[in-house]
Amino acid sequence: MVWKNARTLRVSWVIALAITMAATAPLGATIIYSNDFETDTAAMAAGGTLTGLTRISLPTDSGGMNSPNKSMWLGKLGSAVNKSSTTPETVTLTLANLTPGTQYDVAFDLLIGASWDGAAGGYGPDRWRFSVDGVNFIDTMFSNNAQGVNAGAYSPQRYTDTFYSTPGVAANDVPRFTGAEASWSANRSGDYANDYAIYFFGHGAGNPTLSFTAATSTAVLQFSRPAGGGDSADEYWALDNVQVTGIPEPGAALCLAALTCALLSFRPSRR
Repeated sequence: MVWKNARTLRVSWVIALAITMAATAPLGATIIYSNDFETDTAAMAAGGTLTGLTRISLPTDSGGMNSPNKSMWLGKLGSAVNKSSTTPETVTLTLANLTPGTQYDVAFDLLIGASWDGAAGGYGPDRWRFSVDGVNFIDTMFSNNAQGVNAGAYSPQRYTDTFYSTPGVAANDVPRFTGAEASWSANRSGDYANDYAIYFFGHGAGNPTLSFTAATSTAVLQFSRPAGGGDSADEYWALDNVQVTGIPEPGAALCLAALTCALLSFRPSRR
């Protein structure tokens, strides 16, 4: 009887372990890179007209620059940097030790600050991109200006949660801050210095999911404000909560589920 109880106990322990594994990591997702910029700018590299990277405390909500809710961001990227017609503002993240054929999900927060003019002619276009190995996943235009307020310029945005590739046609113009998680606008006497909008990618309800499949063991992720357009050196952008997660093939989760089911159905023989 003692032997049977011990055997039953061992089976119960294995079953409990399998259930715990299935509940805590059924997908086996692995975080490849994560940075909230509270301490450093690890693995990030400045390029183009950006000569270096710094961290700065910026709001995380719509409370304005004096909001008590702030965190450290990578930024202000492009602030006090003259906008170039030939050279972009870039931040590059190079990932290594990837598994070819594996899907990787990318998440980050993007803050668009000061007098971005969206698709405005002359003052814009003020464009922003995210790419992986040279392939654009986001290519759009942001605006912090009400349409028509910037010296009469028509300043529409091209970004929404459901459409974030540049359509190139006016029919897709949308108001400023469309799709933003938080925004603040003072616009006092044409001063846009404290205006901003925060956009989520890869997390949060309804926000765009950014996924790529690794072709090799490395991948180059680039966040950038492309060359061309833009009239003001006050315009900047910032990044926070950058995370890259590896998503295994469905077969791995199915194998774990099958093991759990097999253990749950196992009954020790009676002797």
